[in-house]
Amino acid sequence: MKSAILIAAAFGAALIAPIASKAEPTTTTRVTNAALATAGREATLKAIDYGSDHCDSEMTAQEWLTALVGHHARAITWTGGKCELVNTLHPGIDTAAWPYCARATISLVHPKQRDDKPMIEIYFEKPNHGHVGIAYAFRSLMMTRDDGPDYLRFRKDFEAEWDGRFSPDPAARRCQD
Repeated sequence: MKSAILIAAAFGAALIAPIASKAEPTTTTRVTNAALATAGREATLKAIDYGSDHCDSEMTAQEWLTALVGHHARAITWTGGKCELVNTLHPGIDTAAWPYCARATISLVHPKQRDDKPMIEIYFEKPNHGHVGIAYAFRSLMMTRDDGPDYLRFRKDFEAEWDGRFSPDPAARRCQD
């Protein structure tokens, strides 16, 4: 009887082994919100510009955003976690709440109304072994000069909206492509 059990156990292990080897490599998908926020500040613009190469591509998101908002911002607050700037109307990478985003919320010196807080999000690939994935997408939301909130998918569009609403700081380091 013992030998039958051992044979059955060995046979069962042989059947399971090929299935286990085909499984996805073990990865830790958990990263802290603080790690996502830090990765967002440190992400290069090249990573979130969808293959475009601009003269400021090597700048970090934090350097770019600080230069862009200048004296119009009271503060820039970076957080991490589930993406908030999602678009459920059209299929794409931002149709559902992806859990790996860094978010910068801009508190304005002179907001148009109480909820006037421009926001950008940087999407990250799934974490690998507990490390934040690679930055790959940009999303933003901002009240325009005349119309109300505008959802944007490109960094240069956000810059154009910002410049349309606020006068650029002449002393700010800005890319002139």
